[in-house]
Amino acid sequence: MTDDDARDVELQVALLLRLADHNRRSNPTLDGTLERSAYLALRHLAANGPSGINDIADHLRLDASTVTRQVLAMESAGLVTRERDEHDGRRAVITATPDGHTALAATRAARATVYGELLAEWPSADRRQLAALLERLNDALDSRARR
Repeated sequence: MTDDDARDVELQVALLLRLADHNRRSNPTLDGTLERSAYLALRHLAANGPSGINDIADHLRLDASTVTRQVLAMESAGLVTRERDEHDGRRAVITATPDGHTALAATRAARATVYGELLAEWPSADRRQLAALLERLNDALDSRARR
């Protein structure tokens, strides 16, 4: 990749992050949906079942203390429960509640609606290519974060 290519990609990623965040805050379709941290943590719990704080932190590439604060907020909102592991009393096990699953489904649907509208005029092949390239970029970022 040339220096110009890297600069172009960096700029587009910076703009994507800013505009996606602005879109989330200003789009009425997304009102009342989960914040990104809760959304990603609940997606992890929905896919993997009850998990410890460290498991969630590792999956999200966050510090355990950050995830603990997020879990406490989700617990206060009734989205998750936190119980002691029956095999290791020092470890908390986090489980999505029915309300957490409902909020996750509603957020997924709202986000799909928003992105469906944004990409409605794109050919299907372009949408698939965008998804594949974003997945590839995320995999590269994740690999770097794991090192």
